[in-house]
Amino acid sequence: MTNLLPLLFQKRHVLPTGRMPIRIAPGPQTEVFKVAVTSEDGFGVCMFDRSEHNHQFFHIGTRVTVEDFDTSKKDGALIVTVYGHESFRIKSLEQNENGVFFGECQALPQWSEMKARNNQQLLADKLQIMFDKYPELDNLHRTKEFHNLSWLCQRWLEILPVPASEKQLLLNTPNCLDTCDYLMSMMLESH
Repeated sequence: MTNLLPLLFQKRHVLPTGRMPIRIAPGPQTEVFKVAVTSEDGFGVCMFDRSEHNHQFFHIGTRVTVEDFDTSKKDGALIVTVYGHESFRIKSLEQNENGVFFGECQALPQWSEMKARNNQQLLADKLQIMFDKYPELDNLHRTKEFHNLSWLCQRWLEILPVPASEKQLLLNTPNCLDTCDYLMSMMLESH
């Protein structure tokens, strides 16, 4: 199934079942937000990084809906909390007269729930430490699935400073096992 979604490009990325506050800058991003709040389907959030291979955006994104919004006390920008529904691949891209990008988006198969094994418990333990250290991150996730390896891997991909090109490769796999191996190697190296 394909969907035409307004797209927002961010350096941070939210994944399915994730929640994240994103900053909506004045200009085209505000226009995307206006379109998104009138759509039942929400909008797409896509990774963006100028420094990698001169790309401005990557083709895998997540359809999100708005759960809450507020205004930044620092600069008056809109801070929007979004919830990720499913990943997609952009098949084609167009821009309207207001500067809003729309993508024809093809839904990607979602990672199935997998029970975390004992040797993967490090992912859950370290994520709990992160939640304890950063209550604002903990508060985003009302329901925590520390037993679900797919959920754990997606949360780590959201918060770790992994290059967008590597995240795209990991997200383009049929399940979370490659991501789990990648994350476990990172965490075991840091010991």
